[in-house]
Amino acid sequence: MPYKHSEDRRHQFKKPRYKVTNWPDYNAALKQRVDFTMWFTEEAIAQWCPAKTGARGRPTKYSNVAIETALFLRQVFHLALRQTEGFMNSLARALKVEISIPDFSCISKRSIGLQRHVLSNALEPGAVVIVDSTGLKVYGRDEWRQEQHDVAARRTWRKLHLAIDEHHQILACELTTPEVGDPTAVPDLLGQITTPFETFMGDGAYDGEPVAQAVLEKQPDAQVVIPPHKGAVLSTTGHTWRGKHIKTIAQEGRLMWQRITGYNFRSYVELAMQRYKRIFGNTMKARALARQKTEAWISASALNKMTSFGMPLSVEI
Repeated sequence: MPYKHSEDRRHQFKKPRYKVTNWPDYNAALKQRVDFTMWFTEEAIAQWCPAKTGARGRPTKYSNVAIETALFLRQVFHLALRQTEGFMNSLARALKVEISIPDFSCISKRSIGLQRHVLSNALEPGAVVIVDSTGLKVYGRDEWRQEQHDVAARRTWRKLHLAIDEHHQILACELTTPEVGDPTAVPDLLGQITTPFETFMGDGAYDGEPVAQAVLEKQPDAQVVIPPHKGAVLSTTGHTWRGKHIKTIAQEGRLMWQRITGYNFRSYVELAMQRYKRIFGNTMKARALARQKTEAWISASALNKMTSFGMPLSVEI
């Protein structure tokens, strides 16, 4: 039950307990996430150095595959740039692969213009698109120092926008400055999704005309599940889905509306943001926005890879 609907009687409800029904499979998946079996395929070695184009100027020494591999290892193992360079050198020696490793400066500079693949192309997306955003700290004083020494936080942070499906897969991600609102990032997120979907879902922050137009332009027959504001009224013009939600809430109540529309799926994106911060941390390594965008995309790709190994199936007991 949502907290805001039961705040005055929260003490009367027992905390729900859940049981994982596929624990053996999920236990094996957790172990596989840190399986240290690594190799360089012949295809990756062949693409490690790009072919000469004949263009003027100094040619690029390392391909996007090499830079992406370095950044991927950096995010998964929480390494600094110099540690990433040393780690890849040790891997090349251990595997006896005759390839040169990009230095830390090259990895940092090339991450700015690194071509980002579409996340949904490597997945089998579901029929539901769920969006939300969270904050990632760039730098600033931690909570302990603020409380201990009574100093200002002076934080700088970024806003991470995620779009996931009902299978916990990240379909799109976008990193912006905190001034960018949630509805403003929706067109960019939808532009990264190349497969059709049936339902678009978000919280009340996405309730508005710009979001509805962006969704219907992308998928005209999609169902939009966004809770209208408490004081929302019916309109003679506009989209019928919003008026239908207002009528259902007025007749059945907001909690029943959640069950009817499947709005409870929206908790999946909250879980995705929690998993992102627990695995990769809530602080960004890069300082420049261009590098931070690449860092967020690499982290989302790694999280999708971990999700593919298996997720827990929980039932309430």
